[in-house]
Amino acid sequence: MLPYTAYLRVYEPLEAFPEPERSWWTAYADRAGAPGRPGRIAAFDPGRAEPTGRLGHVGHTDHGILTARPQRGMRRPPAQDSQNAYIRLFSERVYICPWRRRPRSWEAFSAAEGTPATPATPVDPHIRESNWHVPFPWFASFVREERALELGGGTVTAPPRSLIYLTTTALAGQRLIRASIAGERAMTDVSPFGDARSLREWLSAFHAGSLVELDYGGLVHLMDDDTLAADDSAGECAVALVALERDELELAVAMQLRLRTRWRAIRSLQNAN
Repeated sequence: MLPYTAYLRVYEPLEAFPEPERSWWTAYADRAGAPGRPGRIAAFDPGRAEPTGRLGHVGHTDHGILTARPQRGMRRPPAQDSQNAYIRLFSERVYICPWRRRPRSWEAFSAAEGTPATPATPVDPHIRESNWHVPFPWFASFVREERALELGGGTVTAPPRSLIYLTTTALAGQRLIRASIAGERAMTDVSPFGDARSLREWLSAFHAGSLVELDYGGLVHLMDDDTLAADDSAGECAVALVALERDELELAVAMQLRLRTRWRAIRSLQNAN
């Protein structure tokens, strides 16, 4: 079972990485073998303005740990960082999400200390984490048609239990710009979009053809099947966004209250014994 943590991951295509790192990840993906499990994700053409809403089976290894090593003599990733990554196969292309543990550790240290902390080799982490809840601005990057739910038990005979959203960074960036504009126009207490602008800036640091994934991770084990199936947080954020743009503050407040009520109940479990 994963920790009670949600993840926002960016997967870049192999061509986004400079040499020798590109050769490292190419060999890593080739030697990793078959993906750990099929995952149901929204199948859509990244060139379209919006997803088609059809679901398909695409292999990936979101919850598996890859231990493959490249060929002898090949250089390792820079700064002696983690040698592991998540891999996605999408539209017959390989996408890589390096773990980048060192810069992620620096970010966590900085947040805990409340002071800036700069690693020796600055690198944008491909993964953001959130314990016990999903930050509302993350939902603004997606639409409900990009949601994929598996209610399996995570055993040998049942598929892993998961709730995942997947889209392109281009679409996510457009949605976050819209959310940040609407949020800045509205009163702070009726906008769930918080730091949507800074989230968009983080996504813009990656290759334009990248994918972004929201994974509920271990949070799925805090909800029963009915609660997880009924979770439409991304859809509620979308309704709140339209309401703010139309100055329908009562509707925006209602969506905000629904989101906060759902996630307050989950976050309260942090203090359970």
